[in-house]
Amino acid sequence: MRAHRVSSAAILVAALTLVLSACSNEATQSATPRSGETFTTADGTLSFRYPTGWTVTPAEGENNAYTVVDAQGKERAVLRDKVSTLAYLSLGYGFDTGFSSPVPGIKGPAGQDVNLVVQGYPGQGIGSQAAVYGLMAVDSKESLDRSDIEIPAGGYFVSFRGHVPTLEGANTPSMEQITSAAKTYAESAEFQETAKVITSLVLHPEKVTRVGCIGGGNRYEKLNGISCDEARATFDRVYKTGAPAGARSIETSDFICFYASAGEKQTGQADVICRSKTTPDSLRFEMWPN
Repeated sequence: MRAHRVSSAAILVAALTLVLSACSNEATQSATPRSGETFTTADGTLSFRYPTGWTVTPAEGENNAYTVVDAQGKERAVLRDKVSTLAYLSLGYGFDTGFSSPVPGIKGPAGQDVNLVVQGYPGQGIGSQAAVYGLMAVDSKESLDRSDIEIPAGGYFVSFRGHVPTLEGANTPSMEQITSAAKTYAESAEFQETAKVITSLVLHPEKVTRVGCIGGGNRYEKLNGISCDEARATFDRVYKTGAPAGARSIETSDFICFYASAGEKQTGQADVICRSKTTPDSLRFEMWPN
């Protein structure tokens, strides 16, 4: 009888263990977030993850731009790919909130780390103050609206940013108020969701088509018979050591660079066209300022 009672107790303990284990597994599963969705650009160069129920659609009126919208229909961020130049006019500096989160899937042009940052934007009128957020290389000296990440191999920039009004109706808020409002938004549950999406961005360098490069404040395109590094070095050499050739050209013994007129620039011509003097059709490139 005693042995039987011990056996029954052991069975009871085992049964309880199984029940508790099942409950534990159920709790773990319910606490695990859903995997979500993955968006990849048509050429496969960029991808990011977003929650199930959200949508990613082409941005209206823009090429290579994609709007991320949550399940309630609110815009969270816009990914802009193949950006040819930085914004010509800066929106001005923002006030640092101290928020910074790494974006490990993409690097700056020299291999720098890239972060998602949040700034308080003072605006240019009543109620235009906002929390602005986007990608920024760790050593960037640009304002957030000009901090697009350069992709040298492709000769373009990438940005992933958004903004949310913070002090609507305020007349003349102080820098401290603007910064505080942006910081409060950066700490909100809504922004934490957005941050997970933006920081999941990944650049797939093997998919990037090398069509140009950026360096020394210039963008080099239509490279024919010459590499990006060679084009940069050639233009630098012609610019520094070349002699005038006519009204708008500079030449060395092997290369000549033509500078476009104001009218030609307005029609979309490159600022400078350089070509070999011996094989002009097979060795040439174009240069645009950034």
